[in-house]
Amino acid sequence: MSVMTGVHCAVATEDVAARLRRVVACHFDPAGGSRFWLDRQAQLGIDARRQITEIADLAMLGEMSADDLSRRPLADYVPVRFHDRLDRFVLGQTGGTTGSGTWTAYREDEFDEAFVRPFVVAARRLRFPEAESWLYVGPGGPHIIGKAARCLARAMGSADPFSVDFDARWAKRLPPGSFAARRYLEHVLEQALDVIGRQRIGVLFTTPVVLAGLAGAMTHAQRDRIRGVHYGGLAIDPEQMREFQERWFPNAVHVSGYGNTLFGCCLELDASVGRLLDYYPFGNRLLLEVVDDEGNSLAVGQTGRVRFTRLDESMLIVRFRERDRAALVPPRYDAPEGYGLPGVRNPEPDLLAGIRPAVGLY
Repeated sequence: MSVMTGVHCAVATEDVAARLRRVVACHFDPAGGSRFWLDRQAQLGIDARRQITEIADLAMLGEMSADDLSRRPLADYVPVRFHDRLDRFVLGQTGGTTGSGTWTAYREDEFDEAFVRPFVVAARRLRFPEAESWLYVGPGGPHIIGKAARCLARAMGSADPFSVDFDARWAKRLPPGSFAARRYLEHVLEQALDVIGRQRIGVLFTTPVVLAGLAGAMTHAQRDRIRGVHYGGLAIDPEQMREFQERWFPNAVHVSGYGNTLFGCCLELDASVGRLLDYYPFGNRLLLEVVDDEGNSLAVGQTGRVRFTRLDESMLIVRFRERDRAALVPPRYDAPEGYGLPGVRNPEPDLLAGIRPAVGLY
């Protein structure tokens, strides 16, 4: 992805606190800031540029929710200073897993920092194959995962991926186990298997549900040809991962991502068989916490709700509680450059909180 000329970008040595101050200065600028944050500042009676200088100070802004991000036009969350350059932004809408979809925006360089660079750095550490033909089976349209898929393939020296699109929201409306749900999955699998039968596919990027259907329908030779598998869109547990690695695609490097449209993607830094699934944010733009029911931060090793803060000039999202429950893990001592922040282990929907996400193929 290209970087917009004339836009300030972080230098390599910028730490989290410095990025925080830069992003706060951007969003709370009286003339060029974002309307949402300027209005919120007035409601709270604070001077964010003066008072918010460290991560702990973000508590002054409270927690954000999906309602905060959906009640106003998207342009209100993007600083006015960028409104004459919106043709250089990437837009995406959440999948509506727990309600209606929410729109967000990324400046091109920040989209690269949120979705592409994290994968490339992790993939090269794990020796994920390069210059192979990719097959992406997943939603397109407003879903940002489809926009990221082609960037990931190209960044790994591959051509634009072969792809099979599906309507994730329609699939979620179909009753689990129903004839309609089974037929829709068959429809998706038929298209994917046609590509696999005609093309020499070396990398699969899809959800665990779709991959399970493909694994059982592919021939032994087709499965052996797969050198890389990238998982996204739905949670996967260590037992599922082990089965895909050992039974179905033993010649492949398997890498799972954890993320969403609103904040980007966190990657695994280990591809061994039988591992726990630990996901780490890249760079200094995404902060992950694990919190209790009252919103208090928990220590490493403790399990609670995932809360994230996204520090981008394109969009600032503060202390947003995700639907997922996970354990907090410390940074890896052997992490590649760029991976220096805490991550989360084995995230899954927080059923204890009564969250019942609509789950289909994505």
